[in-house]
Amino acid sequence: MKDVTTIQVDKELRDMLKKMGKKGDTYSDIIRRLIKKTEYINFMEEQYEILDKEKEWTSIDEI
Repeated sequence: MKDVTTIQVDKELRDMLKKMGKKGDTYSDIIRRLIKKTEYINFMEEQYEILDKEKEWTSIDEI
């Protein structure tokens, strides 16, 4: 078993986490899934920013 620690959250947040969970999920499972989704969203936002900053695009037909 991995080392575990305790974090304190209010009951409202605990209940929100429970609602996001699937049967058999631990709080660690739920939080890990939320972090992965957030990392993906942040990555995609960065990619769209890069695309938006590009001034000129070359059509694939021109290549």
